[in-house]
Amino acid sequence: MKKGLLIIFLLLILVTAGAVLYFFQQKGDNYELVFSFSQKGKEVKVYSSDGKIKTGLNRIKLEINPPEEVTSFYFYMPPMPGMNEMRDVAKLKKVSEGVYEGELQVSMDGPWQVRVVLASGDMLTHDVFVPIVKGKSQVPTSTAHGGHLMINPEKLQLVGVVTEPVRKRFLVSTFSTVGYVDYDRSKIYDITLRSDAWIEDTYGRFEGEYVNKGTPLMKVLNPEVEIAKKELELAKKTGDKELIRKAQEKLRYLKTGKVIRSPVSGVILEKKVYEGGYVREGQTAYRIAELSEVWIIAEVPLRQAPYVKKGQTVLVIPEDNPDHLIEGEIDYIFPEVNRGSKTLRVRISAKNENLVLKPNSLVEVLFEVPIGEVLAVPESAVVDTGRRTVVFVEMDKGMFMPVKVKLGRKGEGYYEVRHGLKEGQKVVVKGTFLLDAEAQLKGLYGGGAGGGHHHH
Repeated sequence: MKKGLLIIFLLLILVTAGAVLYFFQQKGDNYELVFSFSQKGKEVKVYSSDGKIKTGLNRIKLEINPPEEVTSFYFYMPPMPGMNEMRDVAKLKKVSEGVYEGELQVSMDGPWQVRVVLASGDMLTHDVFVPIVKGKSQVPTSTAHGGHLMINPEKLQLVGVVTEPVRKRFLVSTFSTVGYVDYDRSKIYDITLRSDAWIEDTYGRFEGEYVNKGTPLMKVLNPEVEIAKKELELAKKTGDKELIRKAQEKLRYLKTGKVIRSPVSGVILEKKVYEGGYVREGQTAYRIAELSEVWIIAEVPLRQAPYVKKGQTVLVIPEDNPDHLIEGEIDYIFPEVNRGSKTLRVRISAKNENLVLKPNSLVEVLFEVPIGEVLAVPESAVVDTGRRTVVFVEMDKGMFMPVKVKLGRKGEGYYEVRHGLKEGQKVVVKGTFLLDAEAQLKGLYGGGAGGGHHHH
């Protein structure tokens, strides 16, 4: 009897142990899907024993469909300031075609890139943020990590964050200043006579009138001319060739003619003769300024003066016709500085088609100064925090770092970058307001969350 009870008891122990062993075996094979992704015609599924992947030791299972040999599976983090790149490689054992089991030791929380290297040479990649929990977003909406921001891809798309590579550009800087139109003093003409004369008619001419070339200005009675004409007649009667030649030379010198006409098209600046009056030899009767070309006198601030050179082309914009752009050329730089306004005067010569530029009127003068080929970022990429100037560099997909930069001159919507960036780095050019706000909240600018007033 006792022997039978002992046998039954031993059988119960064996059955219980077998059940417990079976339970734990089943428990060990019970993996939960954490995340999956598809790339290059392959679907990758990553499972774990507890439905998540965290910092520390993880028991995982990897499936590749359609099946293919996996040579390496690891988590990768790119190099960051003060930290080298990281690779956490999983120890896997093949259990069937396209199925692998093993362990993965994750060294830290943060943004990682999952990399699956296949025997064919292909690499399948997927961005995650550890810890990864089954059924939850793999990347938090926004997280500050080691001076970086992680932004959920859905949120990035919602606000339209756009990046572009930093590259070299040929920039031209511009600045404008005020100027006024003046007569081209090299094209002002004095109308004089070479002998005394009486004024018989001025044809109604007046100061400020615009006259065309050949317009009559005055009709004169010139006694000396009349005498010279008589001398020529007498010389011809004598037949003396020398007397005839001298009489003709005298008339040519006196410029015979009763009607004096304008030698150019222009405006009458001065009129000093009147009907019935008398004008002496060499006295100015009219002063006329040609307007086909004019001078613009521009006042250039001293800080811009080093960029102004003789022969430089500028754009002139009339105050009364801002849509009309006229090219001009700097032909003289005055040697003196205006003590009061701290400006340097420059003279610009410009064509004046259709008399658009009116003397004494104000104009805007636009100067273009070549900066040259420099490393540059768009103006929209720059955030001025008040204490420092930063741009957001995309370190990896969804991961951004505010980088302090030193900027140079601005031209054509771009800033010259003198320090802080390298060619090829991707910077945010649209949606910086979102990253700026997140960086303030996370205290990435220093001084804690919300530190510092700033503007873009």
